[in-house]
Amino acid sequence: MPDNTLELLAPAGDWSAMEAALDAGADAIYFGLTSLNARRRAKNFRQEEFAPAVEAIHARGARAYLTLNIDLTERELGQAARILELARQSRVDAVLVRDPALLALRPEYPELEFHFSTQTCVTNSADVQAAGKLGAARCVLAREMTLGEIAKASAVPGIQTEVFVQGALCFSVSGRCLLSSWAGGRSGNRGSCTSTCRVPWSVADEPAGTPLSMHDLATIHRLGALRRAGVKGLKIEGRLKNPAWVGRAVSLYRQALARLADGGAAGPSDEEFLRQVAELGDYTGRAMTCGYLDGDRDGLTGVAGREASDDALPASEAGTQGATGVSSVPDVGQVDEGPNKGQIVNLPYGTGKMPVAPDAAEADDDGSTFDFSLMIEPQGIVCSFRCGGRTIEWTVPKTVVRRAHKAVPVGQVLDMLAAGPIQNCALRQAETNDPEFLMVPRAVNALMDRVSNAVRQSHKAPGDTIKASLPPSVHAILERTDRHEMNRRKLGDEPDRARLRAPDVGEFTRQVQPEAVIVEGVTAGSLDRVLTAARSVPVVVALPSVFFEDEIPRLVKLLELCKAAKTTVEVNSWGGWRLAQHAGVRMEGGPGLGVLNSLAAQTLRNLGLRLVTLSVEADRRQFEELTAHCPAPCSMVIYGRPPLMTSRVRVPEESLGQPLEDRRGVRMIAQREQGLVVFRPTRPFDLREVQNERIHVQHLVVDLVDAEDPIVEWYDRPEEAFKFNYDRTLS
Repeated sequence: MPDNTLELLAPAGDWSAMEAALDAGADAIYFGLTSLNARRRAKNFRQEEFAPAVEAIHARGARAYLTLNIDLTERELGQAARILELARQSRVDAVLVRDPALLALRPEYPELEFHFSTQTCVTNSADVQAAGKLGAARCVLAREMTLGEIAKASAVPGIQTEVFVQGALCFSVSGRCLLSSWAGGRSGNRGSCTSTCRVPWSVADEPAGTPLSMHDLATIHRLGALRRAGVKGLKIEGRLKNPAWVGRAVSLYRQALARLADGGAAGPSDEEFLRQVAELGDYTGRAMTCGYLDGDRDGLTGVAGREASDDALPASEAGTQGATGVSSVPDVGQVDEGPNKGQIVNLPYGTGKMPVAPDAAEADDDGSTFDFSLMIEPQGIVCSFRCGGRTIEWTVPKTVVRRAHKAVPVGQVLDMLAAGPIQNCALRQAETNDPEFLMVPRAVNALMDRVSNAVRQSHKAPGDTIKASLPPSVHAILERTDRHEMNRRKLGDEPDRARLRAPDVGEFTRQVQPEAVIVEGVTAGSLDRVLTAARSVPVVVALPSVFFEDEIPRLVKLLELCKAAKTTVEVNSWGGWRLAQHAGVRMEGGPGLGVLNSLAAQTLRNLGLRLVTLSVEADRRQFEELTAHCPAPCSMVIYGRPPLMTSRVRVPEESLGQPLEDRRGVRMIAQREQGLVVFRPTRPFDLREVQNERIHVQHLVVDLVDAEDPIVEWYDRPEEAFKFNYDRTLS
């Protein structure tokens, strides 16, 4: 592609959207298979459709880009490799990636370009340099960058940049959001985001509307500036949108590019393009903005709008989800689906065991029916879903019922599940040990959403399992190893490391003697004070997980001083890794580069990280499977308030430090941290009392950042602890 040519990339959630984009003049199509991509709610492409789709794209003179841009679990490594093999066989032009494990496989697929997805959080030129050094041909830049920052990133030689120009914006920097995962195990980093930020929130217990719901992006009048900044790809977001929207969006940007190439002599004016692009916003009901390009971070949120219309959702979901993509119960006991729609169903749940769906009760476990148990236990509400020979278990925290007249008895929840099929799957048998136990409506909504998700998981079609023969060299890379000899500490042993803010180091180390402290917020000017305050306790300096261009000189100076002081640094981004590597300091991998699989751990170790950190999102099974084969020394965070969102949006000063709460009971507080706004939960997760001899690590870390009294929290052991995803299934 000539240097002055801008490539227009279009989304395709299905075949019809792909055809609409090609008809409208897209230069490239990006799309995903039915598994392992960041838009799992889209219909996506089955294996049998994949090669014909690539052929159809190439026949129109366009390029085909495959999305493989999520964190991968241990069990998904083989599937990911087979997807790469399928991409090679189908002659895909590029693959968008996030997980470090795929970097280990890149040399085996020289025919494929590897592009860093926006999920890798590329926010500065150091991130781009890192991507180039790792073999990427292109980076999709963060949507929060200014034109000047984009120009700096695009000036890195040997690698192209791509930017989003139209579509949805996230409140958090992409790849740095745990909110949906925290609320219910649906991870945005794995393509299952429930858009929790779009729902109504209260601030300091007062209704505040939708303060975290971003406007949509529109830059059709800024394409000339983006070309001058040096970008190569212009990307339209929208794999959940229908073909008509995709075709219209591509057509408008195609016309705008033609006008740009013609020097602005022909075609509609910028004002007319903006008017027509504003009509695209009718799809979501949100206003348009390009504020980030100019460094304007005020007034970017407000109206939630609609995440997608029914025709943009998969057929199994159309008409059953609200704005957040979360199944909702309109009224207590009212049936939302099936032949009893709108009726109140009262089944005899008093016995605690309820056979239902008589016709289905005699059927084999062929996936057309499911069994469900909901047991009230001391640790929470334990749910077990069984369908098609597959069992999925999770634990729902108990919630305080303040308005009993609005609460729902567990037995009635089972009635609601029994009243109508969920995605053509009927409840066969349900069981509970306490049918009168009350659940608040938001917990019921969350439970119904989890059951619906479990049905989807159990109904994964044969096309979801990719069939492709792998060469011996790839098999060798995927071969599992024994865990590293340094990983001797078991979950349930005493923690040996603490994570602290810089001002807390002195008082903490006076009373507690951990093996080491990981310290956030250290600057070149404060490093000596922190090292002195720590006394004999070794210090690991944590680099930020998100930083923009103007932070690079300060980080370079800090790293020079760390090198001189022989102090280890924790890297939490690819740019941080590149800067630390260039400085020659000792490196560890932190939560910002958290891993879900052993190949990712090996990749980071090969890149010079002496230690890796397990993803805080993992569930029990994933922790067990990963640590059984982790080839690098690893840390596990077992307590803390992890950043749920990291944002560049300017939040009003009066909102900082005030609790925000949504209808699910997620409660968090926003604070400024290193120039950004970070939202942390008010309640920590806590695995310190969990005993599991199948999880082995080198270090167990207690994260005391944002603790009111770090020393008290180090020793405190609450009776009822929230375990994040440990007792539920991470989706």
